[in-house]
Amino acid sequence: MRKLIAWDMVSLDGYFEGPDHDLSWFVFDDELERYVTDTQQDAGTLLFGRVTYQMMAAYWPHAEGRIADFMNRVEKVVFSRTLENVDWHNSRIVRDDVPGEVARIKAQPGGDIFVFGSADFTATLMRHNLIDEYRIGINPVLLGRGVPLFKEGPERAKLTLLEARPLQSGVVILHYAPAGADTAA
Repeated sequence: MRKLIAWDMVSLDGYFEGPDHDLSWFVFDDELERYVTDTQQDAGTLLFGRVTYQMMAAYWPHAEGRIADFMNRVEKVVFSRTLENVDWHNSRIVRDDVPGEVARIKAQPGGDIFVFGSADFTATLMRHNLIDEYRIGINPVLLGRGVPLFKEGPERAKLTLLEARPLQSGVVILHYAPAGADTAA
């Protein structure tokens, strides 16, 4: 079974997006780029909610570099009841049965599955216990307000720390799995 990984950059106070969709506070440097390419190069599928998909689809098709090549090549699945169509290469829409479709994707052969951003969609995945690992890049900034990464979710969930990686920029990357999960993948 493929592993579903939620990967997000957050402020120290837990926001993944500042007011008015501001992402300018993300610390992104060569060291973080190496981490991203090393840990995501074998991913087989990306999952998105509508808002994050539209933001990514507006940026990546015109970008260049290793990450852009990956983003434009990999299979992308957007979960939305309102999006009319998708035109970013290798994308498709799923409108119904989120837990069932995600379980089907996880059961298919292929590389890891990643969710970027998509706080509402991630909350749905959390409610259905579909996330196998959380990878959080904590940025050395306090935003004070914005969109929290973790919206109202299930009851308390214990996690097991798999890795902690401080970067020279002050970003700290944490990998967690749900407590009791098989982490030998």
